[in-house]
Amino acid sequence: MFLRPAHLLCLLIGLSGPAAACAGAGATAEVVNAAADGEIAFADGRRARWGGLALDPQAADALAALKGRRVAVVELAAAPDRWGRRSVDLIDDHGSLALDLVLRGLARVRPEPDSAACDAERFEAEAAAREAGEGVWGRPDAVIDAGDAAALTVADARYVFVSGTVRRVGEGRAKVYLDLAPGRGFAVVVARKAEPRFRRAGLDLASLAGRKLLVRGVLDITFGPRIEVADPSMIELLESPQEAGRGG
Repeated sequence: MFLRPAHLLCLLIGLSGPAAACAGAGATAEVVNAAADGEIAFADGRRARWGGLALDPQAADALAALKGRRVAVVELAAAPDRWGRRSVDLIDDHGSLALDLVLRGLARVRPEPDSAACDAERFEAEAAAREAGEGVWGRPDAVIDAGDAAALTVADARYVFVSGTVRRVGEGRAKVYLDLAPGRGFAVVVARKAEPRFRRAGLDLASLAGRKLLVRGVLDITFGPRIEVADPSMIELLESPQEAGRGG
């Protein structure tokens, strides 16, 4: 079974009962492999992936410990992806194993439609892990500064967290750009058709100039370092408008 430090086990019990709030009952299956790339293989031949998680390499030992275990498999999506994998969570007697990985700083929340019902408790667990410096959150590169061009280049194609202050909001025909660095520096990109969704979540993109953000997503440096954001939960405001107005 997963080894849970006592302080994290207390948090896990508080956040999750016999099954995660987002997960219903699932048939049991034997895990034959759980890889660091997120793919899970079962003894009956099925393949799956962790829904809504970005695993850290530090999770390798915890994932290896799943081999040979029977767990409840809760499917989060109605259909498999193009590789035939189901989006799932795994449940043991203590609750959601995805939630456990987040609490231990071995995975971070990766918002996606299939796992949206899980996000509230997972974000709460992630915040606890960040505060405690668990796993990935104890590393100096857990959050990349938007002005650190070298670190951004190294992180190309990885799921990362980037922080910085919005220097300019640019609006194109199809996309909105939040520039957090000068020139071809780091930018957050949002499709214009998604703007209403962001406004409903309380994020008016046009008003974010001067605000300090924490953004999560897959980094792409092809046209200058950027993260394309599809869900409002991928952007976190790190200060209030009043704090931004003081130029802090």
